[in-house]
Amino acid sequence: GRTRVEGGRCVRAEAFGSSSRKVDRRTTGAIASVSALAALLPSPSRARADVMRRRETTASRGGGGFFENFLNPDWKQARALVQDGMRKFLDGDVQGSVAAFDSAIALDAELKTQLWQRGLSLYYAGEYELAAEQFRSDVALNPNDTEEALWAFLSEAQVVGSAKAREQFLKVGRDPRTLLRVVYDKYKAGEGDPAKEILEEAARAESAHDEFYSNLYCALWYEAEGQEYLAKKFMLEAVDTRYALQSGDYMAGLARVACKVRKWA
Repeated sequence: GRTRVEGGRCVRAEAFGSSSRKVDRRTTGAIASVSALAALLPSPSRARADVMRRRETTASRGGGGFFENFLNPDWKQARALVQDGMRKFLDGDVQGSVAAFDSAIALDAELKTQLWQRGLSLYYAGEYELAAEQFRSDVALNPNDTEEALWAFLSEAQVVGSAKAREQFLKVGRDPRTLLRVVYDKYKAGEGDPAKEILEEAARAESAHDEFYSNLYCALWYEAEGQEYLAKKFMLEAVDTRYALQSGDYMAGLARVACKVRKWA
């Protein structure tokens, strides 16, 4: 899944948070069931973990608690709806995915600050202001979330233009992923054409992952700048990378959805 940052380490995001809670597949019995359901929760970075810990403490003081959620049909249905929203998005049903995510939030309001997938769906549904709001709420919860800061900018650029959006660019902590630092710095600076340096950084890493993400973020840069020809060129190149074809990363699916929505082929 999507690569995220936890405690200074790079991990892959599964399920639907900014990063993923891992499922211990060796665990059996009741604990295995708890672990499997926990995989449907956004897994915290250090900053996100502090917020979630405070929420769980508050809930337990009020007589509720994490384990009681499993007896709550709304809690379980909300997470099923998130999974449904993700499937619909990857199938190209962007509006259906937004509806599923919104239904999930209606059942569990705390999901609102964690659903970066909803922000992506809103972006490709053309609801750019709502998309920016989603990404900003995610960064507020996890101030080290580089990619959501980038997507907030991309969303706002579609509303107010890239220059104005850049004036309100979100500040985040230092990302340990070199490529994402380069992308963030270039997007934020807005000086010249960043594609050459982004692609060169990916080439130095000799990483299939970075090859895909460099093309993806070049495409998105050009879309923000209104250069559709180059946006299309780089998005098609992203879709055609080995990583996009083999990884199962949610963002690889996003690249395919982008081509479908934009009618790029």
